[in-house]
Amino acid sequence: MAAREPGAAPLVVDVGGGRGALLAGILKAHPGVRGIVFDQPHVVDGARETLAAAGVADRCAVEGGDFFQTVPAGDAYILKNVIHDWDDARATTILRHCRGAIGPNGKLLLVELLLPPRNTPSFAHWADLEMLVMTEGGRERTETEYAALYTAAGFRLSRVVPTESAFAIVEGVPA
Repeated sequence: MAAREPGAAPLVVDVGGGRGALLAGILKAHPGVRGIVFDQPHVVDGARETLAAAGVADRCAVEGGDFFQTVPAGDAYILKNVIHDWDDARATTILRHCRGAIGPNGKLLLVELLLPPRNTPSFAHWADLEMLVMTEGGRERTETEYAALYTAAGFRLSRVVPTESAFAIVEGVPA
């Protein structure tokens, strides 16, 4: 699927979208939007069933691939719990691929835990410790650290939207 033609429905790409539950929810809530669930081929195999059960399969493609190589073209990108799995170099590579595929008016949305200022109690500090133990370089990040990742990948951090959950939405736009 290519980026949208003028007048076409916006195209949201869920990078690392797994079985498609997040994108199915977005598409169900926004009937004028199309989507692509993008993840490793063996992971996205189950997405078709999820999308069909949500009644949005007709507006959503399923693509297998490697986000370290490329991502599909789209108008908006959402990555939930993806960037925290990787060190800065690999996280920047993923974000650069999104930057190369996004349109000039696109949006990048990361849904991640956000580390608060030092010595502020937060579940995110415990999650950061878990990332240190369970991954090779993955970690939770502060707003400043996300801004630096965005800059390195050709984005500008436009805002951070807190949610009622432990997660925040870290929004970026092409720089």
